[in-house]
Amino acid sequence: MDYEQAHSSYRYTNPETKNELRRLVREVVEPLGPALVQIPDRPADVAFLESLAANMYTRKGTYGWNGGWAGEVYEMLTYAGLQPCVVYDETIQRQGLPGIKILVAVDCDVLPRSVVDKIVAFQQAGGILIGDQNLCPALKADITLTSRERPNKADKARALLISEATALRQQLEGRYVWPARSSTCDVVTRLRRFGTTDYLFAVNDLREYGDYVGHHRLVMENGLPTDAQLTVRRPAGYVYDLRAHRPVTASAAEGTLTIQAHFEPCDGHLYMVTDRAIARVSVSAPAVAEPGQTVELRAAVVDEAGTPVDAVVPVRVDITDPEGRPAEFSGYYGAAGGQLSISAHLAANDVPGLWQVRVQELASGQVGYAYLRVGAAQ
Repeated sequence: MDYEQAHSSYRYTNPETKNELRRLVREVVEPLGPALVQIPDRPADVAFLESLAANMYTRKGTYGWNGGWAGEVYEMLTYAGLQPCVVYDETIQRQGLPGIKILVAVDCDVLPRSVVDKIVAFQQAGGILIGDQNLCPALKADITLTSRERPNKADKARALLISEATALRQQLEGRYVWPARSSTCDVVTRLRRFGTTDYLFAVNDLREYGDYVGHHRLVMENGLPTDAQLTVRRPAGYVYDLRAHRPVTASAAEGTLTIQAHFEPCDGHLYMVTDRAIARVSVSAPAVAEPGQTVELRAAVVDEAGTPVDAVVPVRVDITDPEGRPAEFSGYYGAAGGQLSISAHLAANDVPGLWQVRVQELASGQVGYAYLRVGAAQ
């Protein structure tokens, strides 16, 4: 029996989804993925408490589904430009809250005494506690949010979250320094860090109702263009757009680097911010190799002094034989610490002659070359 004919329940996905997924893979996942998997999050200074005790005794919390009031608050934190990590009762009991400046504890009506004691010590050391009106009575929040039900209409719900995020930002001004932020809550930011290099993700979340499911007023599925001023808390740096593979102009003042960014609908940017400017790509390969041999191909993304940059730089490697055909080991890589080494095995029947190794770094777009003669010289 044909499955399509036998299946009777509703199934439908926007036919444009496949095109958007294809674009995402082509523009982001393939070229940047090998580098991104090597770049860790920056150390968290905002924590979001998911308490088992509160979940069990009050039947509140997200139960891992990021729903309900607690899920709303987490979403609001991202609109406010905060970057929370999730902690649990056991996390606080074992290690306290080292490096954390803000702890968010909503739907935490009941907490273990050991957790309360650690949170009190955290506040006494200058930490900021954000809670709601039902916070465990043994604690007193520095900032109190009022729990409420999510409006049914998507535009009302989003507007409320944006309003609350804006209010929270105002309450935190002068008490917390954002490592990175956007001038508008419509652009959501996230920061990763490798060595001395920052990676700023910025996603345009400005939307309106469309004609796919918008008439139900449950989803705002059409993106809108917007502009935003993005800031990274560092005194200086060289900024590169990793999607466009080009340098970006940024201004530095009072310990902050500022980028003026334009976003198309459903658009996003990824910026790499380094201490030193990229000057060139250096590529090396053995002068001669034999079919069946394994050769080491090396590339380095270096500054003006010839020192590899302290970053994971996305690169494109193209190895071509004398007939211009791409060879195995061609593809996208992440050059950690500005350096890349590839152990390339030549097949026994590879075409003899002069091979080319082309390496393009995808930050400023610069290219380097090396050449390898396979087989005996002509």
